[in-house]
Amino acid sequence: MHSSLYILGSGVLAVALLVLLIAKAKLHPFIALLISTLLLGLANGLGPTKTVETITDNFGSTLSVTGLVIAMGTVLGGILLNSGGADRIAEVLVGNRAAVWMPISIGVAAVIIGLPNLFEVTFVLLVPLVYSVARRYNKNLLAVGLPMAAGLMTSHALLPPGPATVLAAGAYDASLGITILYGILVGVPVLLAGALLFPRLIARWNITGDTEGGALEALGHGSGPAPGRPRTADKPGTAGTGGGTATAVRTEVAAPSTGLPSLAACLSTVLVAPVMMIVGTLLPDALPEHGWYSPLFDAIGNPVIALLASVLYAYWVLGVRLGSTGATLLANTKKGLTPVISLLLIVGAGGALKGMLQGIGLSDIIADNTASWSISPILFAWLIAAIFRIALGSGTVAVAAATGIIAPLLAQHPGTPVELIVLATCTGAMIFSHVSDGAFWIFKEYFGLTVPETLKTWSLLVTVQSVVGLAAILLVDAVVQLV
Repeated sequence: MHSSLYILGSGVLAVALLVLLIAKAKLHPFIALLISTLLLGLANGLGPTKTVETITDNFGSTLSVTGLVIAMGTVLGGILLNSGGADRIAEVLVGNRAAVWMPISIGVAAVIIGLPNLFEVTFVLLVPLVYSVARRYNKNLLAVGLPMAAGLMTSHALLPPGPATVLAAGAYDASLGITILYGILVGVPVLLAGALLFPRLIARWNITGDTEGGALEALGHGSGPAPGRPRTADKPGTAGTGGGTATAVRTEVAAPSTGLPSLAACLSTVLVAPVMMIVGTLLPDALPEHGWYSPLFDAIGNPVIALLASVLYAYWVLGVRLGSTGATLLANTKKGLTPVISLLLIVGAGGALKGMLQGIGLSDIIADNTASWSISPILFAWLIAAIFRIALGSGTVAVAAATGIIAPLLAQHPGTPVELIVLATCTGAMIFSHVSDGAFWIFKEYFGLTVPETLKTWSLLVTVQSVVGLAAILLVDAVVQLV
């Protein structure tokens, strides 16, 4: 049996190796996670067979529910996009309202459309809307792009079925229904800070963005530079992951469209699963226990059943009713699932790392040594996730790695709602996206920014949202403790 110091040191080295493999060797996070986890098990004497068993068991257990939820959420998002539902939501919410409402309108539209979709997919979908709205209101690109990005980050980081919240909720055994309720409360100030406050804070820097020669223009979707200060230096190239998702760009959607589904159909499709989970979680508390209805509410509140119901509902409302054939629905389902494969592998490998940290006893050592700390568990979870985010780049990978350290501490703080720990981990993993994060390069390329400008806009935006999110979570926790 190795000493506690040895186990702790091996864990630190495994994390350091993970950072190097991703940031320096440029390995895919899935491969990097597997290598780090495998070496961690071998270094602690588990042997090849036991090490691999630990990896495969925890890989499978992590994806048993989390993988289903993420996959079905992505299918739902694919149906929403390919049916024109996302276009309808954006068209109605943004419309031709007064310019003063534009940041909130596009931010809310991004939150709703981003709920069942991966961040990169929704971002690329909404970029043409940003260009169109910028021209309509004679605004520079970032005046519209920042509220859009703020809405997407709010949805992606705080509301299921976003991968980060689903992953953290599974690791902490938290209720997704309650997580949604707390996520809405926390999400309001996070969205307002990003969509309204942040653009005003950086207005003095006069960073406007430039479409000329940018990613959207190269695809034939632009029509000259948007209003704002033209730039002649540092034209965007093809770095990062932006080029890999560029084919998902749709035509501008702010103009009046025909043949689109109704707003009621689109919104109901997005809201079926969250409403089911909230009702199934909260309503039983108001009714006598062990009634005939208990199994019904258990089913309604189950995230797998709720999302499956929403997918079947979407097939009907946004598919069959609009004249789509079975072959079309199958093609759209496959198209929706394609982007999620890499993410599921990362989530599973992150679960394997979490299981290995527990298997070698590192999690217990951390829990025992931090039990007497006076630091708030919410702040601790936020800090750990923030450190991993800055070191690893990817927010989802940061959550996956952080849960292995945070999960054992929950028993030491039974008074803190575990759902708030979920949100603390996810907001910590929002902070300071930089050059090792694919989203950084997507934002840079589509808005025609230099690297320093992207750091001042995108990186600082998510940092402000992360800090505001932490403050909101602490406030909600204080209110919960008083009730």
